[in-house]
Amino acid sequence: MIPKINPQLFDWLVWRNGSPLDVCGLQLRSYNLSDIAPIIRKYSIGYCDGESLMCRPKTNHKAVMFEKDWEYYWFHLTNEEFDFIFGT
Repeated sequence: MIPKINPQLFDWLVWRNGSPLDVCGLQLRSYNLSDIAPIIRKYSIGYCDGESLMCRPKTNHKAVMFEKDWEYYWFHLTNEEFDFIFGT
């Protein structure tokens, strides 16, 4: 399981740095979650509840922070996608 981190780290600049395409090389869709889950787990460094964000808050979502190639970025996963990927 990845740690829950401060929602203030999830800002506009970091959000604009990347996407699921940057992490996985693929679009994030439910039909390929099994294929990309190991890659998402590898690069994820923390998460917070989507409702607690100042930047792009979303209910029933988790914001997940990633670090890959010395870049930090984040995007939303639905709670169901998050549970599937991280086994919560």
